[in-house]
Amino acid sequence: MIIVIDGARYSETFGDPSYTWIPRMAHLSAEGAVVDEFRNDGITYTSRAIPALWSGAWTQVRDTVYQGNSTQYSVKPSIFEYFRKHKLQPAANCYYVLKYISSLWLPSFDPVYGPAYWPTNLSQGSNDEAVCNNTKALMNTGQPDFIWVYLADVDHAGHSGDWNYYTSTLRKADSIVGVLWYHAQSLPYYQDNLTMIVTNDHGRHDDQHGGFQNHGCGCEGCRRIQFLAVGPWIRKNFVSTQPRVLPDMAVTAAHILGFEMEKATGEVMYEILNASATDDHPGNIKEITLKVRPNPFTKTTNIHLSLSEPASAGLILFDLKGKTFFLTDFGLLEPGSHLFPLNPDDIPGGNLKPGVYLFLIKTEDAIVSEKVVVY
Repeated sequence: MIIVIDGARYSETFGDPSYTWIPRMAHLSAEGAVVDEFRNDGITYTSRAIPALWSGAWTQVRDTVYQGNSTQYSVKPSIFEYFRKHKLQPAANCYYVLKYISSLWLPSFDPVYGPAYWPTNLSQGSNDEAVCNNTKALMNTGQPDFIWVYLADVDHAGHSGDWNYYTSTLRKADSIVGVLWYHAQSLPYYQDNLTMIVTNDHGRHDDQHGGFQNHGCGCEGCRRIQFLAVGPWIRKNFVSTQPRVLPDMAVTAAHILGFEMEKATGEVMYEILNASATDDHPGNIKEITLKVRPNPFTKTTNIHLSLSEPASAGLILFDLKGKTFFLTDFGLLEPGSHLFPLNPDDIPGGNLKPGVYLFLIKTEDAIVSEKVVVY
């Protein structure tokens, strides 16, 4: 999950030692990593920074008319397109969630990627609270593996020139980050399996360049922004002082998701990743893959499990409400591929009703899962 809080100035986020307006993100930072020197290194307007965040590169944008609306699109492919193409993911597994906008900015029309790999847009409601509620509902039902959440209210409030309005919307955005994180931990599909990144597209003028009401120049207030990451791939209670820039965010997210963005210019932020997640420590990488085939679940379904090193593994079957139907312990398994035939009739408490279920493999170091369908 990537959350972009539009237009929050660093001096009101992690640049404030008291964390007055971001207490929940400050609390989460003890479970994750903060990049203290993260900057928008290009154009400090949303119309250019969001495409750069998407693309992992500063990209040209072009005007177009799409479905009767005048809008713009990114020239370089977005992380949505890379994710869907390289991971063979349907649109239902990749969401962009934001308030209602009549003419959304578009990802690319790149001939190798393009509209066939765009995300599903969930553009509803009039404020950040609605975006939060829509995201929670999506996590409850659709359980997509990639969600981009865009919170727009902080920037709107900043432009009003009302300090109390600006800081109150920042408090609300901070609350939403906490709500979405802890909601994810309450759901078996996401619990201990979700990586969340929270950043901004740009900051706001510092006091020497006009104050918080506007943005768009190269001052420190406009350039310096927050970066928070938390999840199983991320180092805990870690503050990085290595300078990083806006395109690095998407490339790092892509690394966590397991694909490359070949037209991006950003770099993987290895310093915030724990040892088992970095290419710098190949001896510590613990790779586990799970496939359930055939899917939908039939009497001839097999569990295909692959391990890069010895591990004790167990298998759990949930429904989407979190009810456990099946639990078995495979014990200590050797590295390599393992196949376990599974018949629905053999599942204790079986008689599975038609619907979507979740197979989950747990070891001491990792969790992998796959959705299965029962007809």
